[in-house]
Amino acid sequence: MAELLEFLIRGALLGVMYGLLAFPVSLLFVTTSSVDVALGAYAVLAAAVMYVTGGAGGIVFGIGCAVFASAIVGFISMRLNRPGSVDHVTAVLGTFGLSTFLESMVLTIFGTNPMVRHPFDTFWDVAGIRISPQMGINITVSAIILTALFYVLQRTPFGRAMRASAVNPTGATLNGIPVRAIWFSTYLLGGLLAGITGVLVLFTTGTDYSAAFTLTIWGFGAAIMFGLGSPLRGFAGGLVIGVVQALSAGYLPGAWASAAPLIFIFVILSLGRMNRIAATGGRV
Repeated sequence: MAELLEFLIRGALLGVMYGLLAFPVSLLFVTTSSVDVALGAYAVLAAAVMYVTGGAGGIVFGIGCAVFASAIVGFISMRLNRPGSVDHVTAVLGTFGLSTFLESMVLTIFGTNPMVRHPFDTFWDVAGIRISPQMGINITVSAIILTALFYVLQRTPFGRAMRASAVNPTGATLNGIPVRAIWFSTYLLGGLLAGITGVLVLFTTGTDYSAAFTLTIWGFGAAIMFGLGSPLRGFAGGLVIGVVQALSAGYLPGAWASAAPLIFIFVILSLGRMNRIAATGGRV
């Protein structure tokens, strides 16, 4: 029982970070009908900068680098993905190319060595299980971001403008809403959240230059598991993926441990599709 509880705690620790990456995936999709494949690269860039510089200034600088990178991606995406356009593939491919560039840049500047920092020498003892205080920090940061996002999206003019831009960008433009500025702000918000995630990853499990695409996959998987339309459901999806990943690593052999979370996502999506088909009487 203690072993299972330990795996669940580890999974929740991973899932919090995946859930944070799912936020910008959902926000960008509902706002622009597109996705930013470079989210994982922002996180790795922030972690690498923080690893080298250190201290509170390093945290700010690392997150700032992630936001700057997302600003470049957002600017280019705005040129490729205009409001009212039905072709979003070009913009997605553009973010993929920039993700590859950022990964190569991190490799060139920071090298291939793993990057990890353990800020705590003491651990909490809960029912005989050693838990790092970093888990408390991760959960606290996530709760603050959840609350702040809910307030911004539901209670502020910016949130209302974002929802209007998502529902009908052409109509929102005609009503004086700066849709392109809203879209660009969403990219910046994605960079901010990914940068925060990268710093938490550095202090939790560590990372290296090659982790960018993996982090994007887990963030995207968390976002789509229960529906791309809600950042809160995306965060829940991240927690579920983290727990499945931890349980798989603890109880399954190596090859199956790596594949199990992806199989789980596929099964959940398949069940959701079958439920939608049944609800529409066989029409998708």
